Amino acid sequence: MVIRAGNLLGEVRETSRFHWKDDCMPQSFYYGYLRRGLGMRREAEVRLDYERNVAVSQRHERDEETFDITPGTTDQLAQGLALQCMVARGDETMELDIVDERRLRTMKYQVLPEEKVPTRMGRMKAIPVERVRDDDSDRVTTMWFAPEMDHALVRMLQEEDGDRFELQIRERKN
Repeated sequence: MVIRAGNLLGEVRETSRFHWKDDCMPQSFYYGYLRRGLGMRREAEVRLDYERNVAVSQRHERDEETFDITPGTTDQLAQGLALQCMVARGDETMELDIVDERRLRTMKYQVLPEEKVPTRMGRMKAIPVERVRDDDSDRVTTMWFAPEMDHALVRMLQEEDGDRFELQIRERKN
């Protein structure tokens, strides 16, 4: 899976390679990140080795780092697919081991009651999922998954310290 965003000033690209396991888990074996623009470049690759339960991370202009992982580890990009699958099967709470170029983190999520959510495609029924964070965190991240679209992610909102980052589905291509 690859997600790419860019304009004349720069580009961001994330890549995930994984094996799909039967328990709603995209088990990652590679995660790559590239961000460049305005003279800046940030690059990272993580390779996951499940025989040794370690991840090997290579960040731009840094020494290789190794850290432990669990058998069900996925990456930041593929976690959306895991959440989509878990919401579709009716899970109400979720816990995922997520790897990035720096470390392994356990992320927890809670399903909230279904609601109608505004999107660029109009209002649609969706199941909100909120990331559960430590009490001292001001960041709130909510994702909405639409049952009528195979539980696809149709909106994401992250708010912190008055800043707001939002993604919305614009259209459905068949």
